Amino acid sequence: MRRKWLMFGVMFLLISCLLAGCGGISEEAYNAVKAERDAIQAQVTNLQSEVSAIQAEYDGLQADYDELTGELETVQAEHEELSTEYDELNAQYEELSQQLDIPVEEVAEINEADVEQGLLQLINQARADNGLTELDWGKYLYRDAIANCRDMATSGKLEYPDRPCWKDIYQAAGFSTTDEIVNATFTVWKAGRNYEENILDIGPKYGAVAVYKSGEVFYITYMLDYYH
Repeated sequence: MRRKWLMFGVMFLLISCLLAGCGGISEEAYNAVKAERDAIQAQVTNLQSEVSAIQAEYDGLQADYDELTGELETVQAEHEELSTEYDELNAQYEELSQQLDIPVEEVAEINEADVEQGLLQLINQARADNGLTELDWGKYLYRDAIANCRDMATSGKLEYPDRPCWKDIYQAAGFSTTDEIVNATFTVWKAGRNYEENILDIGPKYGAVAVYKSGEVFYITYMLDYYH
């Protein structure tokens, strides 16, 4: 391009020189110079068109760049916001992790025999409060009661023993202490429609409460009778 412009300049100087040094030039020389000039002018016009096209493309790329820059700034702002939120949540997580590391007091294991004796004590206390004699422990009653508890654990259902006597059953789950199971069981029995007949009957002399644990469930059977 620079060479073409140089040629154009040289031609212009040559024409000027010829005009200045001579009285005139031939028509043939004039036409040759004019044709050369027109060719160069056409090239200049084409170059201007190319420059315009490149400028338009540049403007488009600049607009894209500005748009992408705006998106980048938005993403950076969101990243900073999320980073702040992450730091806050991470601090809470570390605090909770430290709290979880605090030793938890172990829950005492519930012993079936303790539940049995606790329930029999509540039954006898209720009888004493109503002027009745307390029940003696019935070892044969207990044998039948524990067998019934095991049958319930096997079947997964609440079932009464076959022996004709005063009796009731219960299934306990979700309790963490012996007292909770004892009190919950007796509360259910006391609210039952056969409470006075089964627990406050004047006839029975012997009683037994059997507890059998299967998994996390305690199956409970109590039986009262004239015979042990």
